[in-house]
Amino acid sequence: MPPSQKNISLPLVLSKFGYTAEKCQITPLGYGLINNTYLVQLDNKRVVLQCLNQNVFNQPQQVTDNADLISEHLKAKYLAQEYALQPIWQHQSTVHKNHVEISGEYWRCLHYIENCRTLEAIQNTAQAHDVANSFAQFTAALADFDCHRLADIIPDFHNLSARLLQLENAVNESSSKLIAQAQSTINYIAEQHFFCQEISILIKQLPLRVTHNDTKINNLLFHNKTNKPIAVIDLDTCMSGYLMHDFGDMVRSCCSSISEDSAELSDMSINFDILAALTNAYVAGFNGSLSEIERKSLLFGVKLMPLMLGIRFLTDFLNGDKYFKTSYATHNLVRAKNQLHMYKLLCQQDSLLTEIVLPTPVLNAIA
Repeated sequence: MPPSQKNISLPLVLSKFGYTAEKCQITPLGYGLINNTYLVQLDNKRVVLQCLNQNVFNQPQQVTDNADLISEHLKAKYLAQEYALQPIWQHQSTVHKNHVEISGEYWRCLHYIENCRTLEAIQNTAQAHDVANSFAQFTAALADFDCHRLADIIPDFHNLSARLLQLENAVNESSSKLIAQAQSTINYIAEQHFFCQEISILIKQLPLRVTHNDTKINNLLFHNKTNKPIAVIDLDTCMSGYLMHDFGDMVRSCCSSISEDSAELSDMSINFDILAALTNAYVAGFNGSLSEIERKSLLFGVKLMPLMLGIRFLTDFLNGDKYFKTSYATHNLVRAKNQLHMYKLLCQQDSLLTEIVLPTPVLNAIA
């Protein structure tokens, strides 16, 4: 049985959710960088047990409360046949809460959907279509949900100006050794000031929506037989946001030829066929409800998200790796360089990128 962060008995945690688990089988689940997640096999069912990382989510009840609000809305849409994917919900504890607290740790128990799996990488354009369409359906189904009802789980999560300020503070407070290792990467980010100014202007024109904010393929469940997505999972960072963030993060995580942990930057290329499939399916998933400025913002989001994640990885490296799980000393620096190289490749192919995301007829219509 895998230990929790403080070696708390996981059957004890399960008992707080009303499950007798003397002979349960507990195994780690998924490859998330933030929380500790376990699949629990009980006598007659399976559930997911998760310990929230309070270094990241310093008000964890906001995470579980937001998830309840979103799940209730999606469940109503699903029952009304207005949402084709299956909602995920949290189990109540024996005292009717959506969490339990034990020895300072914050746990929740999640509904488990049988006969499904997660994937770590897109394999073809048909799969890319399904991924983008699913995330679009998720956001479209929440279009009539007041995003201001959701707590701001991580303030300024996708605020580029705030991320740049965090990086500046990290540079000022980090050790000379870490600064020396990262100096060329720090300099490159500083050179992107014009693009950063464009983002600051664009943000003021965009409508707020409920966004997922972590639109990677591994945050979808795929049915084992149909190989089609059946649920959007990991609602931890769902809050108010902009479509360009969700779309850009999806492209960022799906279109590189190497993983975000790879240091082999010379092997990186952008799969523009996948990017085109993602774009077409994402736009189609909104059934014509995208505003002109939102459609235009998608182009900026594609470049913004690898840049922003590169900044976040670099900041965490300079801060001593407090946010992302790492496997070695320069892991976050390698990740930062990886994402910034992707941003660079996308900028070099700006004309092709524009033609895919904003083809001439669409661009003329917006203009």
